[in-house]
Amino acid sequence: MSSDGAVTAAEPRLHRLFPWFDPYSAAVVTILLGLFQVILSIPLSFVDPTLPKLFVAPLFIGIIIVVGGSFTIAYERDPSRLLLQGCVCSNLVGLLGTLISFCIYCYSLSNQQNKEPCDSTTEPSYDYDYGSRSRCAGDVLSLYTWNMILLLVLYNIGAVIMHSLLSVSALKAFKTE
Repeated sequence: MSSDGAVTAAEPRLHRLFPWFDPYSAAVVTILLGLFQVILSIPLSFVDPTLPKLFVAPLFIGIIIVVGGSFTIAYERDPSRLLLQGCVCSNLVGLLGTLISFCIYCYSLSNQQNKEPCDSTTEPSYDYDYGSRSRCAGDVLSLYTWNMILLLVLYNIGAVIMHSLLSVSALKAFKTE
């Protein structure tokens, strides 16, 4: 039994890049950021008229982000060479995917700004929180879509940071092995 503990202790752990950096906590935050993107893909599938298939990007990227964090947690609990390779690959793929999806989200945000406002001939809608305003349903939907994509951009920035830190940490552990 004690020989198993010695073998496990000899396996390299992920490097702590900074004194405050904990790879296990970073992996948990990464998983949460991925789950937020997956959850936001559901309402985005109904709202975005400019890019109707945009909801696929946060769905797949969210799954990739969750996989990267899961491999990191699995490696932290039971270090092995195979899990370390999975951790390195999944975090690098997650970093690449989040950078690509960041460009897609920014493009979608810029398209949302270029939309024409509704005609003044439409009937005003009533907003009970702010009183009567002359907003058409298209403006409200456009604003809602813009806010959702902005949330995806913010979660994606967090995922880029987490995947960068986890990738560097896993690569350093892979090189020392």
